[in-house]
Amino acid sequence: MAEKLKFFDIVAKKPFETDQYTVEIRTTKKGRKVKIAFAISPYTGKKIARILGPA
Repeated sequence: MAEKLKFFDIVAKKPFETDQYTVEIRTTKKGRKVKIAFAISPYTGKKIARILGPA
């Protein structure tokens, strides 16, 4: 079971907590790799991102 993470929906201006998210590793423009979690907001239905840290 995935651990719950907190996200913040900027459009709804409300935080939410979920364990339904996906983690991707992306490369920045400077060549660094970063782990980012993506979840769907229960308030707006939009995809919300949270940076978890370096990969």
